[in-house]
Amino acid sequence: MSSTELDTAKKQECVSQDTAQARNWRRPHYDVSENDEAFDVRVTLPGVNRQGVDISVEEDTLTIVGTRNPAAQVGWRPLRRELPVGDYRLSLRLNVAIKDAKISARVEDGILQLTLPKADEVKPRKIKVS
Repeated sequence: MSSTELDTAKKQECVSQDTAQARNWRRPHYDVSENDEAFDVRVTLPGVNRQGVDISVEEDTLTIVGTRNPAAQVGWRPLRRELPVGDYRLSLRLNVAIKDAKISARVEDGILQLTLPKADEVKPRKIKVS
């Protein structure tokens, strides 16, 4: 793995595996890409609107929690349930310094789109030869 990749944080999870199972948290699917300026992270969060997304950066870990609002209608009882229940949780280790204050995020059609701008000290520089 190159030093510019983001990696799923394993031992840096803020909660235990037992807590995750008790809360029925699921790990969402995600893609990561990069250019010279930033990382682009796309996370699938079906059933989560923008009010249900919580994004935090603590030290070198980016944590995304997506909370789904239950769609229980008054007076109805479920006869069959196949749609997954529970919330989403993903932690990524940031192997490269980023500008925390410049992170942008939006949710559209169940996809969270994050842009993580790289800190100036890790961006490639061109050196002019004279």
